[in-house]
Formats: sequence, C-alpha cells, structure tokens
Amino acid sequence: MTVLEVGARRGRALVGGHPLGAAVDEGWGHYAPGADLTPGLVGELDDWARAADAWERSGAGPRSSEGVRVSRTGRHLAARVSVVLRRPVDYRDPVTGLRIPLRAVTTAPRVPAVPLPTRRRGRRVPGTVSTVFTEPTPWVTGTTLAAIVAGLVLAANLALALPLVAGLGWFGVLIDLVVVAGLVPALWLNRTVPTWRWAVWGAFTGMGLAVPPLVVAVLTAG
Repeated sequence: MTVLEVGARRGRALVGGHPLGAAVDEGWGHYAPGADLTPGLVGELDDWARAADAWERSGAGPRSSEGVRVSRTGRHLAARVSVVLRRPVDYRDPVTGLRIPLRAVTTAPRVPAVPLPTRRRGRRVPGTVSTVFTEPTPWVTGTTLAAIVAGLVLAANLALALPLVAGLGWFGVLIDLVVVAGLVPALWLNRTVPTWRWAVWGAFTGMGLAVPPLVVAVLTAG
C-alpha cells in the first residue's frame, strides 16, 4: 500500500506531495488529493498550512509558541488523515523538517511527541522520530512468548551451569554470571522493539530465575 505524505508548503496543505484540491494526472486519469477527506478536515488542513506559512515568514524559532502549535496541530491532522483514509501516512513537519511515520492509526490517534532540534557545537541536530502504534498491547500473546523464552533460558542456563557449579563451586557461578553479562548489552538494545521486547524480558526473567537454584547447588555441594 502506498504511503501518503502529509505536509505543507507555501501556505498550501499537501497530501501525497500535491496541494489539496489540485487535479493531478497520474497517467491513468485525474484525481484530486484530499477528495476522500471530509470538508471539515480539509478546511482545518488549509488553515494549518496557512499558519505554518505565517510562522515561517515570521522568522520565529521552532521552540516558539507558534512553532510548537503548528507542529502539534500538524501531527494531529496527519493522524486524522490516516484514520479517515485507513492507510499509512507520513507526516512532514514544516517546523522541524522531520518525517514521522504513522503506521497503525485506525482508531482515535495517539500521535507521537516530535523532539525539537537541539544544538550541538553550533549545529542543529534533529532528535529521534518515534513511530505511532495505536493498536492495543498484545498482553496475552506477549506474556506467553515471554514465559516460553524464560523457561527455555532457565533450562539452558541450568543445564550448562550446574556441572560448572558442581565442580568449581562459587567460581562456577562467577563464570555463569560473566557469560550472562556478555549477553545483556545485545538484549538491552532490543528491549523496546515490537515483538522482540517480549522475548528480551523473558530472557532476563529466565536468567534471574536461574540464580537461586545455582546458589542452592553451591551450598548443597559445600
């Protein structure tokens, strides 16, 4: 499915790179961007585009009250376009220049906060753009996956570490902790990635659950 970009340029609201209401020739025929939108939403998009143009002409910075208002209003309107058209939309923020993907907006949108550019040694550096997901959190599926991964990690850890602990005692526990610590950075990087985050937290749970049995094994062997 084609991703539409919602933005503004020179006081005109753009949908798919074309001004609202303009006849566009795509070879197979003509169509008018925004024809499937409600008149009220089209009017709000036009008002927002004019406000964005006025902000740009004023020379105010992105952190000014008007710049923040234009940026926030545009994010909400782009999310509403995605809701009405039921398709992915990218929002091109005229204030920050960032492109924000809206990928799963099918109900009342929850728009992301767009970080304003910061200055680093005289240069303006844009912040990270987050993706919108308004689908409900899959708690049942996620916790099931986390439990399965936790069980597998627990079983594997005990199978590998118990022989070490039986032969080396506390030194075997230390070796196991060093191996586990080497895996933590790679897992930590995926702690917020959809789907993978459940496996990551399951792995952490399995690692933690393996510690008490190993300690008991050391004390018993001693």
